[in-house]
Amino acid sequence: MSALAATTHRDSLLRIDCEGASLVGLLSEPAEATAATAPSDTGVLLIVGGPQYRVGSHRQFTLLGRALAAAGVPCLRLDHRGMGDAQGDQRGFDQLDADIAAALDAWQRERPALRRVVLWGLCDAASAALLYVHRRRDARIAGLCLANPWVRTEASLARTQVRHYYLDRLRQPSFWRKLLSGRVGLGAVRELLGKLAQGRAAPAGAATPADASSGTSAGTSTGRSAGPATADPRHYTEQMADGLRAFGGPVLLILSGDDYVAKEFLDRCRDGGPAWRGLLGRPGLRREDLPDADHTFSTAAWRAQVERLTAAFVRDVPAAS
Repeated sequence: MSALAATTHRDSLLRIDCEGASLVGLLSEPAEATAATAPSDTGVLLIVGGPQYRVGSHRQFTLLGRALAAAGVPCLRLDHRGMGDAQGDQRGFDQLDADIAAALDAWQRERPALRRVVLWGLCDAASAALLYVHRRRDARIAGLCLANPWVRTEASLARTQVRHYYLDRLRQPSFWRKLLSGRVGLGAVRELLGKLAQGRAAPAGAATPADASSGTSAGTSTGRSAGPATADPRHYTEQMADGLRAFGGPVLLILSGDDYVAKEFLDRCRDGGPAWRGLLGRPGLRREDLPDADHTFSTAAWRAQVERLTAAFVRDVPAAS
């Protein structure tokens, strides 16, 4: 699909004003020769997590945007404030609501036919998408594509490492042979015990959004986004869970098999308490596992899978009424 995109898309620059700061957006659209007679009313806003800019690791966001355009789906990707070519101070993934809303407003002014938008995010950008739908209740958001969502706390990382790394090592005869022969020091054992204690020390959701940064019903509207909601004092993961539960549109969840972030997300869905209970079985959620893929889908084959899944998902988003 990426090779096809080289001849069937066109890129244009979109200037976005966000609370007095100028943001840079790149809009990839179907080429004139292949576009439908009527402009598309559905597009994908590709939210970029941090700290990086609109091109993405190994150009993954550039290639995804152009692949979607080649498939007939316009895609806007942008530098939020403080990143890439955008003005303003850098901010965390939990502070992107105004940037997302400003991008949607500017896109609709430039393309008035646009009525529905699917938010696409990887890692903490997926978290930002869920926080946005929770806080803004923006009726333009018709679907969510969430790849390896970020739900990290120090305790959750420790639990995930114990569950998916240390316990596997303890099951390996080679580990015990190395331990008994002295080739594995007691430091490794102490590290394991420390992780066990750390995982028990704080309940899920105890970290602050600042710590985590180190590391609604869908509908249609041609109007501007809703204003900022009253500040929610709860931990960002609880707000994410509420966003996923209340969102009325379809959701595509893409999970990499070789990725601790994805494993932490699954652990959160299983052990995260009432806020997360049953979310993987919510109506309208489609889960796609890429068993061998890493966090950023860094091979051409994995990237192509993500492109195909996203394009197919967007085409199936219910039509505007």
